[in-house]
This record gives sequence, C-alpha cells and structure tokens, in this order.
Amino acid sequence: MGVSESPPGGERTDTKLFSSLLEQGRLKEAKQLLRKGLPDDVPGAWKAILDMRTRDSPVDTASIYWDTVDTCFGGRDLEDCVDRTPGCTDSTHTPSYSLDKNSRAQVCRLVTCLAYNSPDVPYCPLLFPAAAVLRTHLSEEDCFGVLCMMVDPPKDVLYFTQSKRSWDIAGKVLKPLAERFMKKHISTLDRVCGRDLVEQALSGWLWWIFEDLPFCYLERIFTSFLLEGHKVLYRTGLAIIKIFSKQTSKSGGQLASDLAAGGICKELPKFCRILDIPVNELIEAAFKIQRFSKADIVKSTLKIEMELKSRLSFKEDGGRRRSNCEMLSSDAVEEIIAVSDTLSYKQLTKLWSLIPERMTMVMPKLVYSSNDHGTSIKTFYNRSENYEPTILLIKSTAGDVFGAYCSTAWNVRNEQDERGLRQRYFGTGETFLFKVNGENIEKFSWVGEHQDPDEKSGR
Repeated sequence: MGVSESPPGGERTDTKLFSSLLEQGRLKEAKQLLRKGLPDDVPGAWKAILDMRTRDSPVDTASIYWDTVDTCFGGRDLEDCVDRTPGCTDSTHTPSYSLDKNSRAQVCRLVTCLAYNSPDVPYCPLLFPAAAVLRTHLSEEDCFGVLCMMVDPPKDVLYFTQSKRSWDIAGKVLKPLAERFMKKHISTLDRVCGRDLVEQALSGWLWWIFEDLPFCYLERIFTSFLLEGHKVLYRTGLAIIKIFSKQTSKSGGQLASDLAAGGICKELPKFCRILDIPVNELIEAAFKIQRFSKADIVKSTLKIEMELKSRLSFKEDGGRRRSNCEMLSSDAVEEIIAVSDTLSYKQLTKLWSLIPERMTMVMPKLVYSSNDHGTSIKTFYNRSENYEPTILLIKSTAGDVFGAYCSTAWNVRNEQDERGLRQRYFGTGETFLFKVNGENIEKFSWVGEHQDPDEKSGR
C-alpha cells in the first residue's frame, strides 16, 4: 500500500465533522470543508462518501467481490493477477502511485472483477487509476464497493466516461470551456504555441491529473471528485491551464524557453510533474472559477458531439454532403456511421440497396453498439428486441465483417409454438445473411428459394 505525502501548505480537516455533515444532508457545507484541506482520516472520509451515495440501495459488495475473484481467477493467488487488465481499461495508462507489487496486483484484480460484473462498460480508461488511488488507503473489498458506486452512480453525479466515443469527446471539451472561463490564459497559449498544438495538448488533460501531478495533489483532488463528481476534474484542468499560462507569460522565464524548444505537448505534462505550489493554491484556483457548473460541461459536450457527427457527414473527396447518394439519406448516415467505423459509406449504401425497397423509405436508427453499450447479450436484446426489421452487423477479432438482415423482431424468439416450446427459428423469406468483401457485399438469401421439392420434403 502506498504512503501519501504531506501536501505542501495543506491543512487537515476533521473527518468526524465531515461525516456528520453528510449524515445530516448538509452537502454544501461538506464540500466546502473538503476544499479547505485533506481529511485527517482519508479512508474514513471516503467510506463516509460511499455510505452517503449508497444509503438508499445498500449492497453486500464484499461477498460479490470475492465470488467474482473465484470465478475470474479460479482462486485468490495474486500471481495470477499481475499486470492482467480487462479490455475496458487502457493498458498504457496504469499508474501505481507507489503501491508495492502485491497492491498493484490487487488493483489489476479489482478492475478485472469490476469489468466482469459490468459488461455494459466497454471503455473506461480512468477505472485503473481510480482503483489504484483507492487502494492506497482502502482494502480490496472497500475499493470494490466504491468502484461499483462510481461506475453506476446516483443520478445527480457522474464520475467516468464509459465508452470510447465519450472518452474522446471529454478530451476535446476542456478547450471550449477554457475559451469561455479562461479566455485570457488560453489566448496566451494559442498565441505562443499555436492553436492546433494547444488543442492537441489539451486532449490529454485528464492524464495531467491522474498521471502527471504529484500524488499529494491528486489525493486532494480525488477526495473532492469522489464527493462532487467529474466537474471537479474539469475545474482542476482549467486551473492548471491558468497556472501554466501565468508561468509562460513571465518575461525571461525558463518555462517560456522550454516551451519554445520542446512544445506544449511535452512541456505541459512536465510542468504538472514538477509543480511545487501549495496544494491549497491549486484547489483554490479550481474552485474560484465563477459561474462554472455541470450545465456548462453538458452544453460543451453536446456541442462537440454534434460537431463530430457533422464532420462525419461529409465525404472525404471534396466535402460534399452525402444527401443525394443512392437511397440512403445523409441523416441516416450520420445516425449510423457517427458511432461505428465498421462500414465505409460505399459499403453501407451497397448493403442498403439489398434490403426490401419499402424499408429504404424508413429512417434507420442505431439502437445498439458494443462501443457504447457494452457486450452484454441482455443489453443487446433489451435495446433491439422491439424493432422490426433490424440489421445485425458483426466484426470479428480477425477483422471479418458479416451480418444479417432480420425481417422480424428479436422478441419473437420468446413466443411459443403449439406445444408450448420457445421458437427455435424465426424470420421470413426476406431474411438474409451477408458478408463484406472489400467494397462489395455478398448476399446469402433464404435457402428455401433454392431447394428442390425433394430437399423441402426432407427426402
């Protein structure tokens, strides 16, 4: 287990008072107390936040955790867990925060078990860092309880992005927020470094916090993050921009020289790693941003999302809108392609030409994507079973792309025949399979159309 450093210039707050405020529902006062300093009992404060967040839906996460450990690893030997991480994490970002070998293995075990119990979370890069921070103070069981709450939080708080698309969008959101709330400072960086390089540097802002800042800063930030949610991270990112910009603006400053030599993509993370201001100075800078709220994050996120969809609705060869190509409208293309890179536009329009003509007049809607909704078959059925018809598109781990046009709804599988048995097969003669070969789509129609009378009678 890691040992937290004493934060420079930081003070300790009373954990018993903090817990009492949470129990009384005095959340605003509890937030203000945390912003003044690190609790004198960090694990006690984190557990108090967990108790407050799960008060209405308590779950025995400890027994669930160890049952999952036995299922995933076949035992509790830590050697089986070393550097084993699930696909929903980013294997290039697995900080240890001075945890010893066994504690790091426990973090790997934690995130693997969390991923096993959350198949609807396809991509969550902050899961491993959060688990590692928690493990510096909490037992495995308690860490698992907190992580379960963070992945499935109450409605009034959000902690993690949980898909590749939402992660990419989060990386882009800090720049427009800085242009609104840190206009002077972001303008300085744009002028000195160039707008494109600044935008590129800011895309990795979450790693400034979880990988570059010394742990004494992260520990304070994470504690408020646990209580207040993701807006604390955005506030911290904006504060770092402000402090970095001020250092850059100092005439003759070493940072300005380093910036000219190495570029902002290199120097900004380096600046975070060697930051030596009092922790309270960073926290105060973050929470002094006026009129900043979760609504601002939501608004900027939606704007970025719409811009990305808009860009995807243009052709690469000249930027023409895809509105007049074959039978598939531009709105339909935006809906499908904006969340999936499995098919090119040409492949999609060729597939569209194979479905029954009457169905081409209907606006398609993407109802399920493993990138956004995870790999749970239950989730797939819940999201798609009431739609008719549907197109099922699959990409294998080997890169093969194939699928089916399903002419009847998936919920038909639950219907019973005259003997009370569930349907084994369902569909109509319009159902077909297909395989993608380069830019072409190979169609495999209903075999009944090609059987001779002897085959149909089973002779």
